[in-house]
Amino acid sequence: MQLKLKNKIITTVILSFSTLLLSFCVSKMTSENYTIAWVQQITVENGEKTTDNFYGIFPKNNDTIFIYKAAEDDPKRIEKQYRYTFKKTPKNTNAIDFYYKEDTQPEETIRVRFEKNKVFVNDDSYTVNESYYKFLMQKVLQENSVLELAALTKDGLGDYQPLFEPLSKNWGQTKSEKGFKLLEIATKNKNNQTDSQFFQQKVTFSYSKQGDFLKAEGENYKKTKAKANQKYLKYDISETNERSSSEIELYQNKKTLSDSVSVRWEQFSTAKEYSFIKYQSKLQKKIISQKPKPDSDFTKFF
Repeated sequence: MQLKLKNKIITTVILSFSTLLLSFCVSKMTSENYTIAWVQQITVENGEKTTDNFYGIFPKNNDTIFIYKAAEDDPKRIEKQYRYTFKKTPKNTNAIDFYYKEDTQPEETIRVRFEKNKVFVNDDSYTVNESYYKFLMQKVLQENSVLELAALTKDGLGDYQPLFEPLSKNWGQTKSEKGFKLLEIATKNKNNQTDSQFFQQKVTFSYSKQGDFLKAEGENYKKTKAKANQKYLKYDISETNERSSSEIELYQNKKTLSDSVSVRWEQFSTAKEYSFIKYQSKLQKKIISQKPKPDSDFTKFF
């Protein structure tokens, strides 16, 4: 009788310990599931400086991302909300649908498809080398990483680029490898002045023998690597469309990969020229266990 009681006590202790250990492991797995980040975007135009505050909420795999823009007159009041997510396409294993929603506006969809070292974003194609293609297949198609898709389209040649604008901040969540090469972008953009015409363009990318980017060039677009120092890479970009032309000096921080730009822009219809400088603050981020509510005060984390 005493032996049975002793065995029962030992079994109970083991079960209790196992339950406690399982509870601890589950707690550990579910904690620190989100990164909340804050970055400021500073714009200087005609001697006047404006500061925009952006907050981002990122799960570990970046499959559904929320970006919030604070009001200019009150950094604690959220003015806009952007949601980015993916949904599988059941009839096509090599494709996935990307969904974007701004505030209460209708949801927009972009089809992303993979085929023979090409990534199709709607009607546009991005040709990449084999190592980058395998990486994107894993990150975008399998893991549904929103930021890796945004990084692929960062040159801004597609007419969907305004949707990605909130993702182009210094969020510091993507992986950049020297061996990853973008070889060609072929775009088909709608003519803003008509409903039936499209502008098509191919931009080809060139690299040195060491694998460093040299230039990207198309009929209405050119990007060249200008120079570099210990802190920055510098690129010169010129672009023309049916409405305007622009000259951009792009500075990329080697450590953070954040961008700063000096832009000169001409609008053809008015013959007016504009210029501005845009840069970003140092990214600040916190690891949190639960996703904050949209109406919460994000500033309390920083």
